[in-house]
Amino acid sequence: MVDLLTTLNDMIGVWNTYFWRISFVFLIGLGIVFTLKLKGIQITKLGSNAKLAVSGVSEGKGKKKLSSFEAFCISMGARIGVGNIAGVATAIATGGPGAVFWMWIFAIIGSASSFMESVLAQIYKEQKTDEGYHGGPAYYATKGLKSRKLGIFVAILLVLTFGVGFVMVQSCNASNALCGAFEFENNHLVFAAIIAVIAAALVFGGFKIIGKFSSTVVPVMALLWIVFAIVAMAFNAGNIGNAIASIFANAFSIPSILGGGIGTIIITGLKRGVFSNEAGLGSIANVAATSDIKHPIKQGKIQSFGVLVDTLIVCTITALVVLSYGTFEDIIGLGLKGSNLVQAVASSTPMGDAANIIIAIFMFVFAFTSMIGYYTMSESNARFVRDNKITVNTVRIAVIIVAFAAALVTDVTIADNISDTFMAAMAAVNMTIVALLSRQVFEAYADWKKQKKAGIEEPEFHRSVLSDSSGVTEWK
Repeated sequence: MVDLLTTLNDMIGVWNTYFWRISFVFLIGLGIVFTLKLKGIQITKLGSNAKLAVSGVSEGKGKKKLSSFEAFCISMGARIGVGNIAGVATAIATGGPGAVFWMWIFAIIGSASSFMESVLAQIYKEQKTDEGYHGGPAYYATKGLKSRKLGIFVAILLVLTFGVGFVMVQSCNASNALCGAFEFENNHLVFAAIIAVIAAALVFGGFKIIGKFSSTVVPVMALLWIVFAIVAMAFNAGNIGNAIASIFANAFSIPSILGGGIGTIIITGLKRGVFSNEAGLGSIANVAATSDIKHPIKQGKIQSFGVLVDTLIVCTITALVVLSYGTFEDIIGLGLKGSNLVQAVASSTPMGDAANIIIAIFMFVFAFTSMIGYYTMSESNARFVRDNKITVNTVRIAVIIVAFAAALVTDVTIADNISDTFMAAMAAVNMTIVALLSRQVFEAYADWKKQKKAGIEEPEFHRSVLSDSSGVTEWK
């Protein structure tokens, strides 16, 4: 299986650069258009978006359907993971400190795209045999654009992107971090087996168990990571100012030690930023569709806030941990990328080797919160193609096998290249569909604002407010 992944990397790796040039236009160009048309909702309504995100903590108790809070936690579980630790470190090592600046810019732009796709997912969601809601790009492509073939293509592409590509990256990085902290014979094989067993227990547990797991673990682990990162930075407090300055100083020029130009640093920031916050990929739209809420706009506002939390807070903190180590030349001199770079920086503080173990634990837990989010998306799309146990179980087994095989891979570049290529293709396809259906989102948002202006605390949506409600089945 490891040899198969290497072969797959060789086959599609050559398309990586070309796909990302195309995806750059869709992700950034349309993201800016959406931001302007929504009047910067991700920033101007930041307070209300945040309030909605943490509301309804107890909504899902005793219900089979997911609450808005549980859906938010699953989406944050998918976002907050390897990308926030290993991805940020790789971005800095590859594109220099300035890559962090572009991660910020693309997060702000991308949060508008996340709003759009999440609202569409809610509008065109449908209930399946498991009594839960399902939706996402495949659903709104089929029901909104009236193309079942396009929907099936998108569903398969999404399963490949997240059920294979993203799961691979999470598992590979988690395993490498664990091996970096615990050295013993056949450690990769042992950790691969552990990852596969736990993954199996979660994916066969169902969406509700996943929701409960994520809503419990994600907030706690995210907070603990922030606390740990602040402690690590405190030991290098004298370098924090220089770390922040280096981000802005290198935003428009890549360090000479790396070579390359502004294009390299921008694309690096885009790749690692999108991998972390997933804005515009259609992945979070799948999760947004699962919540049982009264108006689609609520999930749009919640998920746009999630993008900003992921990148502007969690990723930034990790970046400062790495950059506070010393000069960029010092960081490059370590000769490391990903989680191993973060481990090396943290272990250079008085925390010593204990930092390696702590980071390995974070990577291990984050890998699972992310992987179950990716599995949720994969199952939803498998049910779209064919809603039966055989199809669902096939996807479950495939995810477990990929997680096991990827944990045996020592070169994280292989996993990154495969994931990035699928990710670029998914972004271009999804953003095109979102643009074609954007009118429905703007109409739904106008309805939300009208009800809020009338003093309605929690607006309720009815499909009649749409100029074209054909294909909308769950908002009668």
